[in-house]
Amino acid sequence: MPPGLYTAALSEGTAATAARSALLAWAGTRLERGEPVEGSRPAGGDIHDRFFSVRRARDGAAGLLAAALVVSDVLVRDDLARNGSTLDEDPDNLLLGVGTFLTDRPNPAVKHTRWQPADPAAAARERWLVGHQRFFVMLQLLIVAMCDLDHGGTDREEEEAVRAFGRLCRSTAVSMRYAADFPPDLYGPVRDTMTPPTVNAGFSGLQTRDHHALVDRMRRSRSNGVFDRLAPASLTAVHASVQHLYDAHVWVCARFGGSTEQSLLMAQNAQQAGSQRPETGVEAAERLARQRLGHLTPGASRRPSPAPSR
Repeated sequence: MPPGLYTAALSEGTAATAARSALLAWAGTRLERGEPVEGSRPAGGDIHDRFFSVRRARDGAAGLLAAALVVSDVLVRDDLARNGSTLDEDPDNLLLGVGTFLTDRPNPAVKHTRWQPADPAAAARERWLVGHQRFFVMLQLLIVAMCDLDHGGTDREEEEAVRAFGRLCRSTAVSMRYAADFPPDLYGPVRDTMTPPTVNAGFSGLQTRDHHALVDRMRRSRSNGVFDRLAPASLTAVHASVQHLYDAHVWVCARFGGSTEQSLLMAQNAQQAGSQRPETGVEAAERLARQRLGHLTPGASRRPSPAPSR
């Protein structure tokens, strides 16, 4: 990467716009090197990938993931520069500070401007798309970080692995909130794009291949005794970090009416089952969170301490 190009791309002004174009061109050549990959995927995973314009590849996985993160940084930064944000400020640079956290090369945090797109409906659709692409990249990083928890090294190495995992969980949670970073009254048209004939009935985040892989990694880590080997404080921190991640999912559901309405999948399931008391989107998200957190449970003699109240 040309020196200073990344920093310039994440800054502001006309020069930053040109730097973002150059950085996309640089990273794009690296992404094209990977061969298409199939691999294990949940039902509907291909439809889900096509909807969110996701291309999957193999060979040189670390380089591909790094290039994908760079492209995501550029797309998010450009989207924020053009359309602004409804979210609170991000003083810890959780959304766009992932690369600098991983490389220990700090960049100044990006300041949010207020939400003011020229075409709010189009901006909401773009935010939903770019935000989900960002979320998928973050899930890939989380899978790597969860593998690193099984370090088998010193206490210091364990503490560093847990710290990195926690930071990435927080950044992933922010990326999820960023995907929903537009006024709730604009969500209706976005939701309509996720219905037949564009996609399958019951279109759902459960079709996300990256989340499918993360949950599978949780199960493997538990069966391999990873959570039994962690120190009690480390296990509590991991549990709290994942809880924080799923809290963001509940927040997104509630933001778009999920406290009283069903998700697309729940509505489809209720229709097929003739349910008299259908599950709301928030209830479904909370139920799934409990199931996922159960994968982090160690042996019967080791239970995580309650996470601090937030």
